Amino acid sequence: MTTTLTYSIENLQAQLVHTKKTLVQSVSFSVSAGESLALIGETGSGKTLIAQSIMDVLPENVLLTNSAISFCGNVLPSGKKLRSMLGMDIVYIPQNGHEFLNPSRKIRQHLYDSLKRLGIPAAKRRQAACEKLFLAGFSEPEAILEQYPFQLSGGMAQRVTIALALCSRAKLLIADEPTNGLDQTGKQQFMSVLCTLFPDSAKLVITHDISVASACDRILVLCKGRMLETGTACDVLSKPRHPYTKALLNALVENGMQETPFLRKESGACPFYRRCPLALEQCRNEIRLQKTEDRKWWCCAE
Repeated sequence: MTTTLTYSIENLQAQLVHTKKTLVQSVSFSVSAGESLALIGETGSGKTLIAQSIMDVLPENVLLTNSAISFCGNVLPSGKKLRSMLGMDIVYIPQNGHEFLNPSRKIRQHLYDSLKRLGIPAAKRRQAACEKLFLAGFSEPEAILEQYPFQLSGGMAQRVTIALALCSRAKLLIADEPTNGLDQTGKQQFMSVLCTLFPDSAKLVITHDISVASACDRILVLCKGRMLETGTACDVLSKPRHPYTKALLNALVENGMQETPFLRKESGACPFYRRCPLALEQCRNEIRLQKTEDRKWWCCAE
């Protein structure tokens, strides 16, 4: 069966407006309908900037240059047209459900707003809201409807964001560190729910958690705004090719899956050059693409 391309980025470049400092350089990837792609890397690697670029919510001091972004075969719009797609065609699942939800509004009101945009008549919204909450893992959805966000635990608030995502026609799901604050069982359940409830959506998962990344189809490793390795989740996690990927995975395991900002200011074409045990002199000036049939990595050492 041929998969339909849902979202692609070609040569994404981002820099600070005033200093021209490069934040993201030459990042390209695509996510097809029904596929999941995990972006992994440390703080400052460019993961969140990529998500912000998709939703056109970049900080005012950041500028995109020379980038081609497409959605469902068309150039991704901006401004009012893009905003009309957010929450419907492009859905964001945050890392903190409490911060995402309006604390002064009941869960019912959040869901009703999304169902209204979806075209559900007012008389049917309560039943539809209960159905979405039940699918998201709530055994007593009627009670949850009348709760305020502050009355919910972190895991419950996160499940509400899934219910909100279900009140859409999501073609692309962007999940930004969606399992923060959940225990290992909660993380596994979340990823299972995500894949089960959104089988036809393209899923872009930003994470530093190996167990979450392993539940995705593919992985893209980022370091200081550059791609260093990409491939299937199984291949990247079991047989990493780039020295940075190996160091990152080791650091995450040793620190209990907590993100480890071990990067310092770097110089050279490869952002891992100064600390790479396999660094060559040419790493100062170039970063060489190597690839097999289903793997790519940018490294001069192999």
